[in-house]
Amino acid sequence: MGLVYMAAVLVWGAVLARIDFTEHRLPDRLTLPAIPAAILATNALWPDRLVDSIRAVIIGLAAGAILAVVADLGWGDVKLLGSLAPVAAGSGTVTESIGLIFVLGGIHVVIHLLVDGDKSAHIPFGPALLAGFIPSLASAT
Repeated sequence: MGLVYMAAVLVWGAVLARIDFTEHRLPDRLTLPAIPAAILATNALWPDRLVDSIRAVIIGLAAGAILAVVADLGWGDVKLLGSLAPVAAGSGTVTESIGLIFVLGGIHVVIHLLVDGDKSAHIPFGPALLAGFIPSLASAT
């Protein structure tokens, strides 16, 4: 189950990252169904952590919604957070994932500002969210 899940997430993540880089959006048709799929995967991989994973969805969506309102996080990123949070909680890698998301997101912003210099441009955050999820994905195998 772990390797199949890992392969599916890698393909899904690559598609989402490409769309976010080129179109500056994360489509609902790819992010919304991933939330219940992540809860099901968590239940299959770590059945004793199902309550933690459901709690993580709620916290991830709430925190993302707050950031969407006050910090201009995209709503697609919010839904992506909702699908990544349960697996991070199930695998016990929440701290590592959040730290990696912040570091990679910060590096991406700095590189964008150095290359483009446009402080008002849209910077896709989905790839940083997906890359920060690597510790969770690695523990699923």
